[in-house]
Amino acid sequence: MKVIVHPIKEPLYGTIRIPSSKSHAQRALALSMIAQGQSCLKNIGQSEDEQAVLKVVQEVTNGITIKGNNTYINGVNANEILGKTYSIGESGLATRMLTPILANSSNALVLRGQGSILTRPMHFFNAVLPHLHVDFNCNEGKLPFHIQGPLVPKDTVVDGSLSSQFVTGVLYGFIASPLLRNEVLHIENLASRPYFELSIDVLRSFGVNLNFEHNQIQFNGPYTLKPATIQIEGDWSSASFLLIAGALSGKISISNLQQHSKQADKAILTVLADFGAQLDWEDDTLTVTQKTKHAFHFDATNCPDLFPPLAVLAAFGNGKSTIKGISRLTHKESNRALTIQQEFQKVGITITLDYDSDLMTINPISTYSGGIIDSHNDHRIAMAGAILALNASEPITIMQAEAVKKSFVEFWECLEKLEVTIEIM
Repeated sequence: MKVIVHPIKEPLYGTIRIPSSKSHAQRALALSMIAQGQSCLKNIGQSEDEQAVLKVVQEVTNGITIKGNNTYINGVNANEILGKTYSIGESGLATRMLTPILANSSNALVLRGQGSILTRPMHFFNAVLPHLHVDFNCNEGKLPFHIQGPLVPKDTVVDGSLSSQFVTGVLYGFIASPLLRNEVLHIENLASRPYFELSIDVLRSFGVNLNFEHNQIQFNGPYTLKPATIQIEGDWSSASFLLIAGALSGKISISNLQQHSKQADKAILTVLADFGAQLDWEDDTLTVTQKTKHAFHFDATNCPDLFPPLAVLAAFGNGKSTIKGISRLTHKESNRALTIQQEFQKVGITITLDYDSDLMTINPISTYSGGIIDSHNDHRIAMAGAILALNASEPITIMQAEAVKKSFVEFWECLEKLEVTIEIM
């Protein structure tokens, strides 16, 4: 599928309700799966990642009922999870989070995936799971996984430098274990700390309160997860693209956002303020209005998913902008730093990558051409290319535009609501 996005002729104006946060939803789904009773999750989204986790939960529990926007889940004991083959689609979070939970089962099972997730390294589990008495085999550090538990919690040191999602998985795996007592989880080099704090926050919704202090968690188990009723937050990651569209040209209101959310990508507000956009809150709605366009310098190490929209924003600054944290982009749906550099170059925007300093530098230009941008089947590259097209001199064609379904199914529809001219082919 390809989509041609035409430059806008008038400033953007309108209100968009942003879809649910797949980060929040996937964590809530995983814990509902092993909670003792019926949980209710409100506003589960339609993204491919959310639906992949929902499918696993349905197969594990065999007790899901959907009524309108409410999803009711009857949890099971983790050590009773059936021995069968489960598929997590293309979701990195699902793979890293569900693997240690499933490892609590006393039955042998298989975890499979598809697409880019098959090439993403998971060597973390080769070291950690055998330490926890799990029989674990994989394809040279990649999916599929063959898992035979049950997991036996022990004092464990984990390296969180590659992704906090691995640490979330170990945390949830420990919580799911009936064998957990007073073990300690030591966490070194934690990347994307806000995402891990979100994981702890979702745990609190199920009645488990943990303190993350001095880079460790002291458990006092075993724990019983209580059923919960949770309203899934709107997604700051998805919102970032439309907020930047407003900051560049117009006035856009985004509803269904929590001002005090723990989602890492809420950090977009800091950059928008530095850029010179006007930000106004009213209840759950944030309005961004284009004012000035300053260059900015931002450390995105803890929120690497902001790189694509921030690169678009930087292309319009009044000087060079820098974004730190490119080392976090190698193992995304694409090698995202290189993809941004290569695809933006096609329309005349020069980006340099300094791996020694971990910096991306974006050189703005006053006008840039249309052309063809290949998303590399990366949802965030597809959306970035579309926002870039709004102020180009000619239309920009986005190849593999269907990639947006991974996180923001309604993205193209939202652009049309803002009266952007697009052609879907």
